Amino acid sequence: MIADNVFIWMQIGALAFFTSLAICGFMCWAGLGDASDSRSAHQGTIPTSGGVGLLAGMGVALCAAALIFPNLSLPRGFASVISLLFAVGMLGLVDDALTLGAKSKFGIMIAISAATVWLIGAPTQLPFLNGPIALPSALGFSGAMLWIFVVLNAVNFMDGSNGMIGASLLIANLGLFGAGIAGGSAITLLLSGLSVMIILGFLPYNLRQRAHIFLGDVGSLSLGFLFAVTVLFLIQDTPDKTLHLVGPILILPLLADVLLTLVRRVRNRENLLEAHNTHLYQRLIRHGLGHPVVRWFYVLAALVCANVVVIGASRGWLDQLHIPLMLVGAITAAYWLISQSLKE
Repeated sequence: MIADNVFIWMQIGALAFFTSLAICGFMCWAGLGDASDSRSAHQGTIPTSGGVGLLAGMGVALCAAALIFPNLSLPRGFASVISLLFAVGMLGLVDDALTLGAKSKFGIMIAISAATVWLIGAPTQLPFLNGPIALPSALGFSGAMLWIFVVLNAVNFMDGSNGMIGASLLIANLGLFGAGIAGGSAITLLLSGLSVMIILGFLPYNLRQRAHIFLGDVGSLSLGFLFAVTVLFLIQDTPDKTLHLVGPILILPLLADVLLTLVRRVRNRENLLEAHNTHLYQRLIRHGLGHPVVRWFYVLAALVCANVVVIGASRGWLDQLHIPLMLVGAITAAYWLISQSLKE
């Protein structure tokens, strides 16, 4: 699908990049955003509509691909899943404008997650200590739903430091692209490659000492959904390989911050539906490290995880739990040590 028309696909990728770059620039000028509050990691009013540019870039590129390759072979449910991508973006746009309640927002996310898994299909096996094991259909379906829901929220929660989430997801999608090459999955190459290009169009405005724009809910939910479904397409497209752990490993630094912060809040008996600013990256910024240092800390962790995935996928290491468990242990230990040193 891609290897035979590399030059044309490069042009489609460039179209995604320049569309994202142009629309994100326009949204900076339009200035649609939120004023900072006590939970923010920045000061003043910064536009939070960068996701509009990302969705525009993805939409234009996919339309161009459909026109140039009308007989393009796409997996089951692809068009409907892309429709759900834009539904997720609309949910984020409405939330940015009106601030939906947590219960309503979560309910819509769960419904979209369920519809997505129904369209793509649920995993039927899972890596274990000595190789893959079969999964009951109900467990595979609920696990895939949980994967989408968790990634949506993780990316949304972590969009608060200049360039951090964009750079982290750029690296994660490059790692996913590498896994797509190792697994021979054309749909993974398509979606992760276009994700890389639209993120590159956004980063010039966000990866700064003072960000000109943030993703906002429209962008963070869309990028999270896009990453999550690309991983599910990869799993379905490579049934002879066990690449189920590729997605969690690639965004492990983000997942660790979100999930371990959740554990910390449960231990402190906090209301989990109440907005807060106690993620590790937010605490690090408050303690004076600044956005650049915190950003590159997470980017370095993302690079380590991406290398593990690219090397592991090509050498068959990811069909067992040894390396992922070591990574989880190392990141958990790092989180605990850093968290203890902050004295909050």
